[in-house]
Amino acid sequence: MIGTGRVIKGWDRGLMGMKVGGKRKLFVPAHLAYGERQIGAHIAPNSNLIFEIELLEVLTRDD
Repeated sequence: MIGTGRVIKGWDRGLMGMKVGGKRKLFVPAHLAYGERQIGAHIAPNSNLIFEIELLEVLTRDD
């Protein structure tokens, strides 16, 4: 859920203002991702993350 602190801060910030059908490439610096934490076997501490995203639909809590 975007904007509620349930995803990394980089997603909260990077998705704001997007419209359905929009595409973005997000570069999320480590301090807006997982910081010094290791996440599973694939995300090392202090990792910058890159996402290519497309917003397909927006659901509200009522959906």
